[in-house]
Amino acid sequence: MNNIRKYFWAAAVLLLTSCLNELDNYDAPDGGIKGNILDAETNQPIPLPVQGSTGTIINLFELNTSATKSIDFYAKYDGTYENSQVFNGEYRIVVNGPFTSVCEGTVTVKGQTTFDLKATPYARIDASASVAGKVITINYNVQTTSSAYTVSEVYGYWNFAPGVDNGTANLAGKTTVKETSGTITFDLSNDATFLANLYKIQVNGNKIYVRVGANTNGGINYSQVITVTL
Repeated sequence: MNNIRKYFWAAAVLLLTSCLNELDNYDAPDGGIKGNILDAETNQPIPLPVQGSTGTIINLFELNTSATKSIDFYAKYDGTYENSQVFNGEYRIVVNGPFTSVCEGTVTVKGQTTFDLKATPYARIDASASVAGKVITINYNVQTTSSAYTVSEVYGYWNFAPGVDNGTANLAGKTTVKETSGTITFDLSNDATFLANLYKIQVNGNKIYVRVGANTNGGINYSQVITVTL
């Protein structure tokens, strides 16, 4: 019986070692890709939603190989993207964002590669913010990129963290208006969410993050995130 047990454990160790050696023989990714998703007219990064369930997905399709699945990852909310673990090769890159047409290109990845893409958002949003006590005032202006597009709603957001968008996990407060230009005000001294989480804000140097979004033809474009200090 002891001999059988010894044989069993020896065979198990041999099998495990063989599997580990097989895994170790796979090559590690030898390249990466990063860049900006730029507005085709202004040449500035297009503000995007936060990485995650509401984020802008980037698909990398490897060309000239037998690969059938894309490499998928999220763009960042400031309009940049990065994936440092990609094999060298030729790829078609597609960005599924709030753009008037498909944003795509072809890139050859060789080591850490920088590649910018261009797209046209449905709308461009300028915003600035000022603070008086615990009252935050956001001045904004939304301009569609075509007279054929209609802005149905404009949103003002505030959050404890820099990631701010229309997802419920990425905002602490939200105001909805119809006007495409004007002001949005948050009086945080009377905001129950703010008061209940005051310790978070104090630990972070009394910083609050605000943003404006515009729902245009079903797609939400954003302003850049603005940091204010109370």
